[in-house]
Amino acid sequence: MAVAGGDYVHFVVEYGGKIEKCRVTETALLNRERMSRKDAGYAQLIAIFVRHRAEIEHLALAKLQRQGHSDRGVVVTTEDLNH
Repeated sequence: MAVAGGDYVHFVVEYGGKIEKCRVTETALLNRERMSRKDAGYAQLIAIFVRHRAEIEHLALAKLQRQGHSDRGVVVTTEDLNH
């Protein structure tokens, strides 16, 4: 399940037998689809997330492997998703 709120879409992944909180920035999603903020509401952000979910989750897991657990969760940014 994914929830749009603030400047992020929030989601969870399983890592090391635990559920880890993650989020992807709104900017990363919009840049991925070459959209502007004025053209996208929360429903569109969720749709973009769903289209790219496998890649976004993979990037979040890779960050967890590199950085370890964080109480604030892992953030997937434009740099991660669009390079």
